[in-house]
Amino acid sequence: MKRKRLLIIILIFCAILSLSSCAESQQSESSQKPLLVEFTYWWGDYTLLVAQEKGFFEKYGVLVQPVYYPIFSDSFPDLAAGQIDAALIAVGDVMNIERHTNMKVVGISDDGSFMPIVARPEYTSINLLKGKTIGVLVGTQYEVLVSEMLASVNMNLGDVFLTELDPANSIAALASNQVQAVFVWEPFTSQALENGNRIIYPTDRTERLFPDTIAFRESVVKQRPDDIKNFLKAWYEAVDYRLLHPQETSEIAAKYLGVTSAETGADPDLKVMTLADNVALFQNRSAGSIYDTAQRTGNYLLLSGGLVTLPDFAAMLDSTFLPLP
Repeated sequence: MKRKRLLIIILIFCAILSLSSCAESQQSESSQKPLLVEFTYWWGDYTLLVAQEKGFFEKYGVLVQPVYYPIFSDSFPDLAAGQIDAALIAVGDVMNIERHTNMKVVGISDDGSFMPIVARPEYTSINLLKGKTIGVLVGTQYEVLVSEMLASVNMNLGDVFLTELDPANSIAALASNQVQAVFVWEPFTSQALENGNRIIYPTDRTERLFPDTIAFRESVVKQRPDDIKNFLKAWYEAVDYRLLHPQETSEIAAKYLGVTSAETGADPDLKVMTLADNVALFQNRSAGSIYDTAQRTGNYLLLSGGLVTLPDFAAMLDSTFLPLP
């Protein structure tokens, strides 16, 4: 009887050792997988490429694979489905993805730059857009700017037609008169103006409605917390480097994108966020903080029907992985 009991204890002990070994093996395999991180044709996103090219990710022991999306919004379903691990997207985009999978905003990449509405040259005033078609990413926070533009002349969204259009496709859509105005950002703003189109709204280049975040799927953050911390260490070292070397940053981005460095030149209106900027944005909840931006964006998406309920901002906005300054 004693021998039988001893045998059972030994078998249980072996089973525990086996399960522990499997868990360690899975954790090891997970840490060896590269983090798949979206980037697009955008000056703020090139921090990712600088960190990769200069070996900062390697320095901190984290594997990262930048994944290029010519149409940045194509990354949304991939992120929701777990095909990629993270994206460099605005907080409203994170909220839309949050409807399908839990997300964590672990940092702020840039301030979003100047994002105007650009119209064909014959539309010299907002009133002339009544009954016309405006291209925008429908159902997103970017509709805010269209709504504000119309409200400035006592019009509303019912006075125009909105059509789904990514800024990357805006130049061709304006040229073909498929749309009469578009919501855009750089480098597509400059390209649109070079083609003779005009900025019709806004005129204030200081307003920043759509800061870009570093957003990971929550499951990845839970499985690989050390990798997230090391990713951010490398990221903010890359930020410091690129701010000192803007021309080299353009050249690095050009190599990844397969274009000339002239096509990846700096956006003078965009502020790339440092670690100190991030600490300030997460530290308080006053006007201009990431919490304030998230609340204002969420309120609009609720009003427009883009969201049914607001996410838990305290859970979604997570500064605990930021390196100590």
